[in-house]
Amino acid sequence: MADIAIEISHLNHWFGAGEARRMVLRDLGLSVVRGQTTFLMGPSGCGKTTLLTLVGALRSVMEGSVRVLGQELRGADEAMMVETRRRIGFVFQHHNLHRSLTVLQNVRMGLEVKGQAGARDATDRCMAVITAVGLADHAQKYQDQISGGQKQRAAIARALVGQPDLLLADEPTAALDSKTGRDVIELMQQLAAARGMTVLMVTHDNRILDIADRIVEMEDGRILPEADGRPAAAQRSVRPFAGQNSSL
Repeated sequence: MADIAIEISHLNHWFGAGEARRMVLRDLGLSVVRGQTTFLMGPSGCGKTTLLTLVGALRSVMEGSVRVLGQELRGADEAMMVETRRRIGFVFQHHNLHRSLTVLQNVRMGLEVKGQAGARDATDRCMAVITAVGLADHAQKYQDQISGGQKQRAAIARALVGQPDLLLADEPTAALDSKTGRDVIELMQQLAAARGMTVLMVTHDNRILDIADRIVEMEDGRILPEADGRPAAAQRSVRPFAGQNSSL
């Protein structure tokens, strides 16, 4: 039986109360296999980002079950939510780099959330992942000194430096051109695959769909049925890129 990283069942979520209440997720169910790269697609407003925030323990579960990395998040207290977040890496549409920090300092923040920024090998660990994303020559630069694609690579390095079990990404290619966006996602997927990480990514980008192991579609707060034999359900082998370090 496959090892499941994310198991969601009968999930309902809403905003507002009374007559103003708006349902966002409706009796949603989803399983994601550990080590798999899954793309989550659907029209704007269908609940994709809300689902991602629930899986990432950034928002409390109202109704139903959300089990992430073996931990049930419904009813979880703040300490458990924080502990779960420490096992997850986040990459968002906007890189969210700190303007006053260098690339190296921004990446080190990925260790700070785990309480590891003061470790003896912290700089070496940061430089290893910075090198893996192709930014070794830019480690001491600030965000206004690097390109949009390089900023997103730095954000990926920050998400990966703490060696998370799960990587969540929300529209990471939205602000990038076609080639840069594809390069960034291929790199993210390859680095995650090297460590057996699970990747769940929200995207509208039809240019990168072949990178996914699986594509899941949402509509009106629900997961749409997956037809047998469709490319979205196909598994794909990943070839490591030159210089890939499996210890990252």
